[in-house]
Amino acid sequence: MKVRQRPNLLTADSAPDNVVPTTGQNSATKRNNDWFFGLNGIQIFAIATAFVLVFCFVDMLLPIKLISTYIKHIAVNCLIYAILAMGLNFVSGYIGQTSLGHAAFFGIGAYATGLMVLGGVSFWFTIPIAAIIAALFSIPMAAAAQRVRGSFLVVITYGFGEVLRYICINTEAIGASSGLPGIATPTIFGNKLTKIGPTTKDGYILLCFVLVCLVAFFVNRVERSRVGYAFHAIREDEIAALSMGIDVNWYKMLAIILSAVICSIAGSVQAVYATFVSPEILSSTQSILILTIVIVGGKRSIKGAILGAIIMTILPEIFHSVQELFKLPFDPWMILYGLILVIMMRYLPQGFWGKGE
Repeated sequence: MKVRQRPNLLTADSAPDNVVPTTGQNSATKRNNDWFFGLNGIQIFAIATAFVLVFCFVDMLLPIKLISTYIKHIAVNCLIYAILAMGLNFVSGYIGQTSLGHAAFFGIGAYATGLMVLGGVSFWFTIPIAAIIAALFSIPMAAAAQRVRGSFLVVITYGFGEVLRYICINTEAIGASSGLPGIATPTIFGNKLTKIGPTTKDGYILLCFVLVCLVAFFVNRVERSRVGYAFHAIREDEIAALSMGIDVNWYKMLAIILSAVICSIAGSVQAVYATFVSPEILSSTQSILILTIVIVGGKRSIKGAILGAIIMTILPEIFHSVQELFKLPFDPWMILYGLILVIMMRYLPQGFWGKGE
């Protein structure tokens, strides 16, 4: 009796000539290289670098000032919030938990860097040290996240941030409610960052741009690694992930630690950029803003985090100007802020550039 063998559907040889396989190595390679409108990561980096250099130094080549210091100040804030959004994305995006306490890690990075710079330590050494401190502080919150989720985790993370804020307000050694003024501007190759470019902001734009690129590259590598697949499995179904042998508690803790480290980097830059750190940097308002950036831009998306940071940084400035122009007795941005969240939840729950389920 002759047995008919079934063709192997996973091989290219078994597919008809006129069918292009949609899975496999070629498709995976295409997904890895396709970042933005068919461009790969290297092409995007080259285009973005050229744009940033023109943005920073075009005024040195023109007889008139084309880009004001105020606009460059907004650009710095956009880049700092992009770092924060990519950090929070590890928790709110990749493992699917909501946190309202990530301003705490932002503040820890700022305070750690501020104290060390005031003590004579070079800014460049303070970044990894502050990141380690933030990682250590994140462990208690990560331990709590292993036992609760949903609204209970929101309360715990909110309380964590508020506790740290009140500690900063009442601790004289770190300036109490007065904060830490007089933080020195960092130098690179003997030049202050404020002396690079035609304005005092250009050096910080270049620094933040480099950090955004490094963080984006790191997040992309993690997302496509074994760790990233574990995050995805936990987000979709913790019980199923546990049954497949994934250490759910360990990966949850890892996501929160990575998130805290990235947020602390943004805090380190914020400290030297503002030359001042106050307890308000740890406020719940900051945490809500960071979460809103992730929601508006899109969860689990590097492009979405950057887009959300741009939108939620520029729009308030525009509407504050509208308020001053028309002398309105209220801030129109606060009305639009709530309206944006309602519209996003109703019509774009994945955000402008988020990934589908």
